[in-house]
Amino acid sequence: MKLQEYLKTFNKFSDKELEDALSFFYQEKLKKGDFYLKEGQYSNKVSFIESGLFRLFYQVDGEEKITLFFSEGEFMTDYFGYLTQSPSVRPIQALEDSTIYSIDRDNLNQLFNDSKNWERVGRILAESAYVTSVHRANRLLHDDYDTRLSTFIKESPSLIQRVPQYMIASYLNMTPETLSRVKKRLMQDKLIKHTIHKSL
Repeated sequence: MKLQEYLKTFNKFSDKELEDALSFFYQEKLKKGDFYLKEGQYSNKVSFIESGLFRLFYQVDGEEKITLFFSEGEFMTDYFGYLTQSPSVRPIQALEDSTIYSIDRDNLNQLFNDSKNWERVGRILAESAYVTSVHRANRLLHDDYDTRLSTFIKESPSLIQRVPQYMIASYLNMTPETLSRVKKRLMQDKLIKHTIHKSL
């Protein structure tokens, strides 16, 4: 989805507001494996993903824990680091060649200050990020492995085709071996299809 098309879904922007806002955004292209944000860097921009896929993760004793995936039609940043203006402990890395459109913090704040419509967009995006975070925390606490995987497949069908199994396992907080067993069981029950990548 194009940035302009996405913003039009809010149905509040005039052509002038859109034109002025889009002038603040700049295009960035990242290759698979490139870091959008490295550990220790400050998160000083927000980016819209036109094409591509990213993961947000952190490391515990050398083991990577994936907490979010970002894909087309979504805004991306390390929201905690962005809001607190603290060095990021959660890097963001491209999983595919990607094209994004970024806006720096100062320019985004200017849009919020100058436009009630943009202030509304900011509120909606912040609320969405919070709800996503709470949903994820609740599911990891309360859902069994089968429910975690079946929910992921239902809500993120395109990611099943694009993300390696060990990363899906990390995101769902299970080992790749456990994910393989759960996948096999659900496939036998005809609850999922053969769509997950084999272990790497």
